[in-house]
Amino acid sequence: MNILLTAINAKFIHSNPAVYSLKACTGAYSSHVSILEFTINQLPSYILKEIYRQHPDVIAFSCYIWNRSIIDQLIPDLHKILPDTDIWAGGPEVSYENMQKLAARWQLRGIMSGPGEAAFSRLVTAYCTHTPESLPAVLDQTAAPILPLDDIPFWYDTLTDFKHRIIYYESSRGCPFSCSYCLSSIDKSMDFRSVSRVLKELDFFLDHKVPQVKFTDRTFNCKKSHALPILQHILTHDNGITNFHFEIAADLLDEDYYEVLRQMRPGAVQLEIGIQSTCARTIAEIGRQTDFQKITEAVRRISSWDNIHIHLDLIAGLPFEDLKTFQNSFNDVYALHPKQLQSGFLKVLKGTRIEQNASAYDLLYTSQPPYEVLSTKWLSYEDVCLLKQIEEMLEMYYNSGQFEHTLEFLSTYFDTPFAMYKSLASWYDTHHLSGIQSSRVHRYEILLEFGCAHISACRKLQLAQLTDNRLFSALKEYLTYDLYLREHMKNRPSFAPSQERYKDTVHDILHRESETHALFPELSGCSYRNLTKMLHAEVFEIIFDRPLLLLFCYETRSPLTNNCQIRKLEI
Repeated sequence: MNILLTAINAKFIHSNPAVYSLKACTGAYSSHVSILEFTINQLPSYILKEIYRQHPDVIAFSCYIWNRSIIDQLIPDLHKILPDTDIWAGGPEVSYENMQKLAARWQLRGIMSGPGEAAFSRLVTAYCTHTPESLPAVLDQTAAPILPLDDIPFWYDTLTDFKHRIIYYESSRGCPFSCSYCLSSIDKSMDFRSVSRVLKELDFFLDHKVPQVKFTDRTFNCKKSHALPILQHILTHDNGITNFHFEIAADLLDEDYYEVLRQMRPGAVQLEIGIQSTCARTIAEIGRQTDFQKITEAVRRISSWDNIHIHLDLIAGLPFEDLKTFQNSFNDVYALHPKQLQSGFLKVLKGTRIEQNASAYDLLYTSQPPYEVLSTKWLSYEDVCLLKQIEEMLEMYYNSGQFEHTLEFLSTYFDTPFAMYKSLASWYDTHHLSGIQSSRVHRYEILLEFGCAHISACRKLQLAQLTDNRLFSALKEYLTYDLYLREHMKNRPSFAPSQERYKDTVHDILHRESETHALFPELSGCSYRNLTKMLHAEVFEIIFDRPLLLLFCYETRSPLTNNCQIRKLEI
């Protein structure tokens, strides 16, 4: 019996923990189960061919909003080339739909609804004992005893299939909160893998020096007696390499958490915090229980240690959130200076309370996955389009981390951060730049042109008059500083100020460093010639309020920002 679990992921770097968990629970029959993983970027014809080559007796698809469309394409053709193969579907994208209608349309043998480990084990047992006729069309795990997390085996006994990919790990299932847009709000139950098992399994990742382990727990720190020992273990057994990613509720942190987090190696932990909105009426309507003041205090405190990557989330399209209140939410969260700020859009997922209330909100969303908001009673489609443009600018300029100091400088010429990104989006639109792939240097050049134009308008100067203006020179220096923090450029960018007058000074400093290695002792074996290849020297006359020579060393980078190491010298 050949049973094929099929996952179609959003990117190659992703893996699908569901299919590995399902196989791990099949016990004595696991040898009859194989796994194939693809991505949505691969051609359906390629996926079809690879599935056919397995000649499966049974195919089970793991269905999500990101792969629903491609599965829609595959199943009819699979019936044609594998007419005797039974096809099953499971996952959140089919668990809350009219399953009888879907099974008929896809000509499925059946659907597995809800948490699938016990249901899939039952399915495999039936096929391997030649009793599939005993299976109903719907294996509804939501109406049956759910397999406890502690009964699910650890499936990462080998990392062969996960090279260059993110490792996902589940230490708890469910969520104590009831956010109306989230699938976790449907089932109020919570289950935790025992801490002793979690610590043992984390040691496996640490021993193998896995680059990143991403916890899939919806709210990792909802139970302190579970979360705190895990963080303490990571601190104590840090291998200097592995990064652990957690989604947390920042307003649940207390002094015990802070004491552990404060001591973490830079890059050992990253925290994702869903704020979603700072509009009180919106928060109440969607059933969230958050204290933005506590979140603010937590984020600022953790950020002050400069050792933990913080990722904050917003959702556009929530009830009672119009363009004005979303601007306020954006500005409130931007002021916390997270390493990443995700400005996402509401997905109206099947089975959620927000789907049930869609008509009351005049909520329109795309008919096809990912069921993304088009408009609401408070937010027009035109508003959504504007926010999409701003999201593009935010991803390109803020979340890339490549323009940090330039953006901070430019923001002083705008009333709010939202106004700056809105203006930048308008610049892209006016100059027909949207949707065009630009090189990194070209994005710096675009930001220079945009900044010059805006500063000129603010100061009521002509662009020609601005050429020798100190503000324009400062903007060029900030762009140069940001560029060299990230990249050792072979060709000097056109906007970088001339360094001709400092040529001899730079030569003398590099020559002295090649003899003493006082600034970069880790390069002690490097000659002058080699140092010129590993370091970049740049003099900044304005942005530090006095001339300073900066040495950029690309041998060492910050695990939080990926910026290179620098040394500042008075000249």
